[in-house]
Amino acid sequence: MRTTIVSSVIFRLKRFHECQSGSLSILIIGLFIAALTALMVVTDISVVANAKRTLDQATEAAAMRAVQNLDEAAYYNGKHTALTSIYMLAGNENYAENRVPVDCDAGWLEVNNELSTWMNTTSNMKTIQIKNFEITMYDCVYDVVHLETKAKVKLPFPLPFANLNETSIKSSITTLNEKDKGLWLFGFRLH
Repeated sequence: MRTTIVSSVIFRLKRFHECQSGSLSILIIGLFIAALTALMVVTDISVVANAKRTLDQATEAAAMRAVQNLDEAAYYNGKHTALTSIYMLAGNENYAENRVPVDCDAGWLEVNNELSTWMNTTSNMKTIQIKNFEITMYDCVYDVVHLETKAKVKLPFPLPFANLNETSIKSSITTLNEKDKGLWLFGFRLH
């Protein structure tokens, strides 16, 4: 009895193997599913890359607005400290006169204003998949502003087996405020 069951199963498998009608449609369906999965993954990657570029641009714009605030007291009352004097004696004599100090408190207000305006905009300046935006670091030292931001990006096609609906992106921008040498008249530099 047992041998007849085994022999009937083997017979059915041989017959199934010989009859190949419909195998091409299974192959086409498999390739279609693979292509559709690849398209979904590439779309997710491109959305994250676009959101990263957008976050970098917004962070850079905020950092540039921060360095535009002149600290007039430091600029007009003297820039030399003991550390800058030692640094200048080491062969960097033009160091202190090219630096333009930043008002760090006003810069922080400008950063918050720029980024909150950017986050609340409905124009094409912001990728719509960006959520939960935050400033993770603001560091201002004399003429240098360092700004770090972080945001969550909602994926258009969540990965079903990875349980991944969103990912996190970060941006870090450092900008320096210094003046050029020379005489500037009406937007033209005279040497």
